[in-house]
Amino acid sequence: MTLPRFFAQVPSSHSGWELGDAGVLPLSGEDVHHLRDVIRLEPGEEIVMVSGGRGRIVRLTEVGERVSGAVVGELPAPQLPRVTLVQGLAKGEKMDAVIRQVTEIGVSRVVPFAAARSVVKLDPARAVARAERWRRIAAEAAKQSQRANVPTVTDPVEASGLPGLLEGSLVLVCWEEATGLPGIGEALQLLASERDTDVAVVVGPEGGLTAEEVADLESIGARAVSLGETVLRTETAGVVASALAIYSCGGLGSGDE
Repeated sequence: MTLPRFFAQVPSSHSGWELGDAGVLPLSGEDVHHLRDVIRLEPGEEIVMVSGGRGRIVRLTEVGERVSGAVVGELPAPQLPRVTLVQGLAKGEKMDAVIRQVTEIGVSRVVPFAAARSVVKLDPARAVARAERWRRIAAEAAKQSQRANVPTVTDPVEASGLPGLLEGSLVLVCWEEATGLPGIGEALQLLASERDTDVAVVVGPEGGLTAEEVADLESIGARAVSLGETVLRTETAGVVASALAIYSCGGLGSGDE
C-alpha cells in the first residue's frame, strides 16, 4: 500500500531526522486538514514526510490541531536527472496540464515564458497569480507521483530574458520550422551530456518560436532539435520533450538509473 505523502513546509526543517526522532510535523494548515479530516488518519498510522529531497516514514502519535509523529524508517533518495522545461505560455488550462504531467515524469524546474507569437498575454498581477496556481498544481502532482521533491516553477518571463536565465545549462530548442535536425537523444549524445548535466528543453507557444528567438538562444550555445515528423501541440510537445530528455539522461526506466 502506498503511504500518503506530505512535504515539509520549511525545506530545511527536520533535514537531520534519524530513526526514533519525534516531534510536531511541519505541515501546512491545508495538509493538517487533509490528513485529519479528509483521509482521516489516526495515531499509529504511517505517512511519508519529505524534506530536502529525502523521504522518511513517520508513525503518527498525535492527530488534532497539530500533528506529531516519530521517524520509523527512511526511503532511498532517487537521483533524477536535472531537466528544466522552458514552456511557452499556452491558452486556457493547457499550462495546468503541462505542469502536472511534467512534474509526474520528473522535471526539476519549469520556466513559463511569453514569446512574440504567444496568444496568452499576462499583466504582472495575473502572471504572479498564475505562477502561484502552477506551484500548487506541481506540489499536488509531486505528492501523487511519490516524488521526493517539488519542481521549481518560476514566475513567467519574457523570451528576451531566457538567454541570461539559461546560460550555463545545456539548452535544446524544439523548433518545427527547421529541417534535418537531430532528435533530443541524438543531440545529447553529440553534446556528450552526462547524468549530472543541467539540461533545458525549450518549447514555443501555440504559434511557435521566431527565428530571432531561436538565434538568441543559439547565442548561448543552444542546439535546435526535432521532435519527429509530425507537428505537436505546444502542450504535447512540452511533455514529450521533457520525457525524451529525462530518458536520455538516465531517468524514466532507461536502464541507466
